[in-house]
Amino acid sequence: MGKPSILVRDYMKSLSLYFAPTDSVEKVAETLVKRGELGAPVLDEGKKLVGFITEQDCLKEMLNDSYYAQEHLVARDIMTPDALWVSPEKDVTHLAEEMTGSKPKIYPVCDGGTTIGIITRSDVLRALSKVRYQSHGRG
Repeated sequence: MGKPSILVRDYMKSLSLYFAPTDSVEKVAETLVKRGELGAPVLDEGKKLVGFITEQDCLKEMLNDSYYAQEHLVARDIMTPDALWVSPEKDVTHLAEEMTGSKPKIYPVCDGGTTIGIITRSDVLRALSKVRYQSHGRG
């Protein structure tokens, strides 16, 4: 008997935070800090993933802006385009293997071209811990 699949859809968070490509870097940074998030997807009007933006992206831009008085940029200017994403049907153990390298800590979850949620390294760790606990007994 093989091990049971642990699917992303069972441990992901529903999409509650995302940005538009035209949102200002200041708005993105303020929102990420206020919500305690490391990053979030950048979506078009149809909730199609167009990129991903992180605190680090904002930090770099705001630092450059403070030193060089550059023009104020928007999310589209500093986001990572072609962001990595996962399917809700992906096995969490495979995602965990990918996350052990230099891959992102947060992945958008996309289904049929629409972004439906995110899964973080903490979510993956929670899934693996739960499965380990269940497979090793409850005591």
